[in-house]
Amino acid sequence: LIRIKKLLELRVQLQQFYLKKAGFAEVPLFNKSETVPAINNSAVDEPKKTEDAFVIKVREAIEAHIGEEEFNVKQLCKLVFLSHSQLHRKLEAVIGYSPNRFIRMLRLAKAKEMLQQSNTPISNIALECGFNDAGYFSRVFKQETGATPNEWRGQVVG
Repeated sequence: LIRIKKLLELRVQLQQFYLKKAGFAEVPLFNKSETVPAINNSAVDEPKKTEDAFVIKVREAIEAHIGEEEFNVKQLCKLVFLSHSQLHRKLEAVIGYSPNRFIRMLRLAKAKEMLQQSNTPISNIALECGFNDAGYFSRVFKQETGATPNEWRGQVVG
């Protein structure tokens, strides 16, 4: 049981490492009560270079099309030359998130950046980040951060 627990902890640590590699300093977890053990550098120091390149390639592909509301997993698959199931399986294994969730996380990260840096109306920020509905954007943003975009902007800027 201890061996299984340690293997699961190592998998979570690797996923956290690759999420940080993908540019997320603060990594959200599905379950807020989950705690991530501290990263053991000896176990994670030398991750596979191919996995590094894969995460970076996927992130760059998403960022290149982040403002396009019709950009989806099917188009991402074409850009990274993988089938839908291969992409899903590999992203789940490497970072612990599905392609849809990863795209949404990157869009929300860009939205946070824009909310911090400018006084652009939230509906414009939603459109620039690939959300065609400002109401949906606000719901997703609140689900991820616990605050509406307006409240979050007030907390961070004010």
